[in-house]
Amino acid sequence: MQRWAARPGVRKAFRIAGPLLVMALLGGCLFPPTPETTQAKDVFTLYVLEIVWTAIPTIIVLFLFVWSTITLSTTQAKSDPAVTIEVTGFQWQWTFHYLDGDNDPKNDYSVTGTAANPPVMGLPTGEPIRLILKSSDVIHSFFVPHFLVKRDVIPFPNGINPNELEFTVSDPGTYGGQCAEFCGDLHSKMTFTVEAMAPAAFQTWLADAKAGKTPPPTGTPPPGAAVIKLTAQNAAFNTSSLQVPAGKPFVIHFDNKDAVAHNVGIYQGGKEVFTGQIVTGPTTTDYQVPALAAGSYTFQCDVHPTQMTGTLVAK
Repeated sequence: MQRWAARPGVRKAFRIAGPLLVMALLGGCLFPPTPETTQAKDVFTLYVLEIVWTAIPTIIVLFLFVWSTITLSTTQAKSDPAVTIEVTGFQWQWTFHYLDGDNDPKNDYSVTGTAANPPVMGLPTGEPIRLILKSSDVIHSFFVPHFLVKRDVIPFPNGINPNELEFTVSDPGTYGGQCAEFCGDLHSKMTFTVEAMAPAAFQTWLADAKAGKTPPPTGTPPPGAAVIKLTAQNAAFNTSSLQVPAGKPFVIHFDNKDAVAHNVGIYQGGKEVFTGQIVTGPTTTDYQVPALAAGSYTFQCDVHPTQMTGTLVAK
């Protein structure tokens, strides 16, 4: 869909570049006649050298102009978003309001950050996202450095559509965001975090957020159950290797020291064996895991599966 959206931009670029190219070709009519004196040959050489060094940057600029037009047309193309979020900037924080699409506010989810506890924007990877950007006071700017695009958040009067930003996150991860427009005394505190995760993990995260679920209280482990300690900090586990007793339930005491969402999931051969609830730290929780057959498994954070993973051996 985006490729088709770029074609009008390409045609526009060539409509502008075409006349310029014709003008450049017509400029050849001013080419000097064949030199017939020694001095004329020197002047002719200088003349040709000046034309070449004028033509080369002109061609480069025309190429960059067409390329930039195509890129802007592609990045600004509209799509059918999987997730639409109304982003409201205010002095000096953000509100993220997830629109369900059914016009029933009870099915929406909204989170407002504070200077001490900036909000987290959970997003699925591989799916188009649309942000509707609004301001309740002064001009702000929504900026995630890893996305390489920022958009002004302007307090438009009623009747004028707010700015929008569309993108698709390619890789799971944690990305810092901020206001990139000086907006007052606490501008530096106007930050937020983007948590990009696999679509299935995102649906779980959003459902838990809508339900207002908090991390489950620490339960009483089964009698004699082994307790395995695992810590998440700086988007990494403290170990890449765990060992548990085979054939017996056990507990993973999970300490999430990050102010972002993590969990622990266990897989074997790509099949889900156990999925712990996603929790946003700093917090601790106990995952009570049913007995596993002897063998080798993979444990990972379902929010950051590529960077937070390891091997779990039951024996």
